[in-house]
Amino acid sequence: MSNDIRPPALVSARAEADPRWWVAPLAGTLSAPLPAIVASGAENAFAERPFLLTGGLVLAYALILPSWFLARTPARRRRRKELAVAGCVAAAAFPALISTLGWTAFLVLLFTGHVDG
Repeated sequence: MSNDIRPPALVSARAEADPRWWVAPLAGTLSAPLPAIVASGAENAFAERPFLLTGGLVLAYALILPSWFLARTPARRRRRKELAVAGCVAAAAFPALISTLGWTAFLVLLFTGHVDG
């Protein structure tokens, strides 16, 4: 008795590496400070509220950081680009979002009688 059935050739489970995997994370990392600085400058927040600039950068880099550690395959290229763009958008939107939330909280407290003003 011989074994006439041969197992199929094993297909490599490892996908080919993307040679330019680093472009999107690097572009996001280098360009995230620009929208954060522009947005904070528009709010005149450098001297009065520096946490807006710092918070915008921390949030941006928290979104960009995972893109450096994703699998370096062409299938993950889109996700790396999305994370880099999300970081730049968050850096730009953070100062306006925090200012809007602060003013909304102030007006709610003012109109409900919790602020003497």
